[in-house]
Amino acid sequence: MTLEELEQSLPNGLHDAQIDKITMDYLHSELTLAVRVWVGLLSQPRPEKDRYRSSKIVFDKVHFFSIELPQAGSSFKFSGSVWFSYERMAPAVVPKELAGSIPSGTQCYSLFVQDWLSRIHVCAADVSFSWIDPV
Repeated sequence: MTLEELEQSLPNGLHDAQIDKITMDYLHSELTLAVRVWVGLLSQPRPEKDRYRSSKIVFDKVHFFSIELPQAGSSFKFSGSVWFSYERMAPAVVPKELAGSIPSGTQCYSLFVQDWLSRIHVCAADVSFSWIDPV
């Protein structure tokens, strides 16, 4: 699965999604994001319209990931979930020496953390998704 495919499968995509927790399992090369996904529909009355569900996005066979430092003027000082959006990683992010050793077919994404005004970069072989809470 790709993040683009995941986004297509959700009612609102990953719009207004929030990261609650990041866990990197180096032993199994697995990066897990605990994410709250907005599943309410604009046509629904409140509170259903504002409904979120807990889920996890797992990047499998992670080659690397990095978290940029937050910008000084951002709200990084405050605890809580962070809003994010994603895009395919720009080629300039990875130095040429490293880019040449990334296996073909690897998925490389940059997650823009709005609250920090910085990015999380991840390169992995695959992405999976599952719900944590019941319907």
